[in-house]
Amino acid sequence: MDFYILKKQDKLVAIPADEQNCKQYLEDGYFYVDKVAACNEKSALEVLQNKQTKVFKTPVLLFLLALPVVAFIWWQITR
Repeated sequence: MDFYILKKQDKLVAIPADEQNCKQYLEDGYFYVDKVAACNEKSALEVLQNKQTKVFKTPVLLFLLALPVVAFIWWQITR
């Protein structure tokens, strides 16, 4: 089942992906964040958090993997 993740100030809400229901939340001051697939509201919020964590972890991991290569190349150039 798909859920819309909406945000108002610091509060996140997961609602079933129904455009009419979403419009009511948007009129109440909520902002659209994302659409995720999950089995219930709680897991929809967890999916969003995992998605955001993955976006942060991937560049950090790539940087840490590239750091020894760059250090080795720098050492070869300055010898």
